[in-house]
Amino acid sequence: MHGEAWKEFDRTFPEFAADPRNVRLGLATDGFNPYGVLNQHHSTWPIFVFPYNLPPWKCMKKEYMMMTVLITEDPGRSIDVYLRPLVDELKDLWTNGVRTYDKSTGKMFTLRAAVMWTVNDFQHMQWFLGGAQREDVTSGWHAGKVCYLGHRRWLPWDHEWREKDKEFDGNTERRLRPREWSGDEILEQLNRLDFAPFGKTVSRTRPSTHMNWTHKPMFFELPYWSKLKLRHNLDVMHVEKNVFDTLVGTILDIEGKTKDTIKARLDLERMGIRRGLWMNRDSDKARRDLAFFSMKPNDKKEFLKFVSSVKFPDGYASNIARCVNVDGGKFTGLKSHDCHIFFPTDGKNIAKDRHIQLRHDIVQVLCKFEMIFPPAFFTSMMHVMVHLPEEALLAGPVNYRWMYPIERLLGELKKSVRNRAKPEGSIIEAWVQYESLTFCGMYLKDVETAFNRPQRNNDGGMRKEKLSVFAQSARPFGDPGRGESFSRNDMEVAHWFVLNNCDEIMAYLDEHEEMMKREHPSHLVAQKQRELFPQWFLESVNKLKSSNSPTYSDELYNLAFGPIRAEFFRVVILTAGVHVPGGGESTNIDFYGKLTNVVQLLYKDRYQVIMFKCRWFDSNPNRPGSVKIDHGLLSVNINRTWYDDDPYILANMATQIMYLDDPKAGSSWKVVQKMDHRNVYAIPELDLTDNDVDNVADQRLESSMENDAEHFEIHMLYKNRFKSKECLQSKYRFSQLQLTSGIFQDSMLQWARAVKMM
Repeated sequence: MHGEAWKEFDRTFPEFAADPRNVRLGLATDGFNPYGVLNQHHSTWPIFVFPYNLPPWKCMKKEYMMMTVLITEDPGRSIDVYLRPLVDELKDLWTNGVRTYDKSTGKMFTLRAAVMWTVNDFQHMQWFLGGAQREDVTSGWHAGKVCYLGHRRWLPWDHEWREKDKEFDGNTERRLRPREWSGDEILEQLNRLDFAPFGKTVSRTRPSTHMNWTHKPMFFELPYWSKLKLRHNLDVMHVEKNVFDTLVGTILDIEGKTKDTIKARLDLERMGIRRGLWMNRDSDKARRDLAFFSMKPNDKKEFLKFVSSVKFPDGYASNIARCVNVDGGKFTGLKSHDCHIFFPTDGKNIAKDRHIQLRHDIVQVLCKFEMIFPPAFFTSMMHVMVHLPEEALLAGPVNYRWMYPIERLLGELKKSVRNRAKPEGSIIEAWVQYESLTFCGMYLKDVETAFNRPQRNNDGGMRKEKLSVFAQSARPFGDPGRGESFSRNDMEVAHWFVLNNCDEIMAYLDEHEEMMKREHPSHLVAQKQRELFPQWFLESVNKLKSSNSPTYSDELYNLAFGPIRAEFFRVVILTAGVHVPGGGESTNIDFYGKLTNVVQLLYKDRYQVIMFKCRWFDSNPNRPGSVKIDHGLLSVNINRTWYDDDPYILANMATQIMYLDDPKAGSSWKVVQKMDHRNVYAIPELDLTDNDVDNVADQRLESSMENDAEHFEIHMLYKNRFKSKECLQSKYRFSQLQLTSGIFQDSMLQWARAVKMM
């Protein structure tokens, strides 16, 4: 979240940024119908505030959201009336703050808070914007709707596309990109205008001097609001959904979804462009022929069959196959998250130069679209894509500023309605009960609460073993299968892999390798070490035991003794793709395979090692017919395998992938689709000599976590100079605070109880 907007705020208000305990807030609202289908006209609007001073895996979670206002009707532009008490308390929290007890220092301090931005869907953003500055706009009426063309304005001044006319809207483009107005300029403009009082009965006729402004947003009363570089976020959730519906609906020519309508074709005739898309008037009745950018019926059927055949990993997506109508040639009932699976736009980290490249690429894409699709295709949702890379640069990862968490919370509020005569009263009562239980749950350790409840797929948590192979955070599901046999050779192969991948005994492996080099020819060293090392290692550990060496441990002895038996856990999932990154000394090749069995090696004293038995596909790029890359997509030949005699890996080495059919290459080829776990964050390893302020802050945060095991439990995964943080279970101690009056301040103080400030 430390984007350019956050850093600019720190530079503008250094006294606020100097204390990392000051709270950065986000604000979001949306409406929902608490009656469902029983009443089509009622609308309830809660306003949520959520803190950003939290670990990434806790931001925008229900436990840390505060419902500050509940509006019992669609507020419209009068939303500022309902925001008055909230804005007053926000001003007080910025100017005066609130006295708070810091448990880490044992002292009282003044806690201040600032709203960084709002999160709303595009339709209702104008309520918080107060309208929008309208000058030199690029929109126009096409096919009976407002459409947004002119994306060539974002191209470099000397770009060749600016001189083309027939390929675009019939005109050359000499205008520069639209001007970006600062918050101070907008505030100055609003201060010159005289708006009508709030209320739905007031006439909405505005003088032409008001341009597109409807009212002065109340947030400008906050002393810092006009200084923010980003005040309102585009909701990427709804943008994804609308872009998907527009693009896929037009390409599949779905009735009601396509933008290639008769009116759109008539627009092309009126503009005198793209004659090949004009209405066909060969007969008495004009008809709309299938456009070149729309799929033919056979291609459409093949595409939909491919989509319906995809099997997603557990928890990754819903069953999208149920939304595919192959015979009808369309999608039905796709939700926002289903569209997100097709067009993923989120990322936990991205380099700044990549942002700049994306900002250039999206302009190129939209300009190419203008040369392909009719003007009616360019709705407001298609146009706002040109601003998304800039917002990502300003605000950081999108998963902390979109509506998915808010929509999920609204769904829970809808379920809490018990008295349909007073739905808002039911919601308030349920929310007060929830906050009380959440607050009490912070202190209760012996009962299951929202803070200590294990996940559905619980890996068992942190292990206390010293050896890395015994300390894996992995746990097989179900009962071991019966009738499976594990031969002596299989046991030796698996045990050798365990020994060869235990970091703590690398010194023994190196010592034994030097012995083998002295005693055997170079081409036999690897073979002899594999045969002789296990027994030599056991003898070495026995010597340590007999001499009472401080380096001896029971774990080391049990590892050297070897496994006593193995248990199999049969794989029942459909997407059992496995990926192991390369980068070792001997090879830089990534390994792709399919999980066939989960093996649990049992050692003495109940030690265990979880291993995966896999079928490895040949991924050597130097061998023809093994892998191919087409338009950035990697495909592997599943009929060609290798390492059949060495199929085992440690469970914590694997990352999950899924395989997609490759219609272009044939049935024996599968496209590799990688995915990221929602709770794993790849963060570059910090350089101690780096003087960057953000790096120093991250180092302090990491140091606080490592030195305060009572407050945090974090699993650190180190690989290739990157470390991933996966929150297995975060525990916070909670401080006692002096409560003050005010609904929002009460919520702020309750939240401050739950967070140990760094």
